[in-house]
Amino acid sequence: MNVNAGTRNGPLRVGIGGPVGAGKTSMTEALCRYLAPQISLAVITNDIYTREDA
Repeated sequence: MNVNAGTRNGPLRVGIGGPVGAGKTSMTEALCRYLAPQISLAVITNDIYTREDA
């Protein structure tokens, strides 16, 4: 994957979903390790099954 920050017009947003145990966290961690040297990044999480945000 080639990430060139000079050609994008806005943020790169990636949505990752799936059942428990599908590897969402592992994929997010790998993607962050790969992209961190190239771009500034942040991860926003939301657990829709708990009242954590309420």
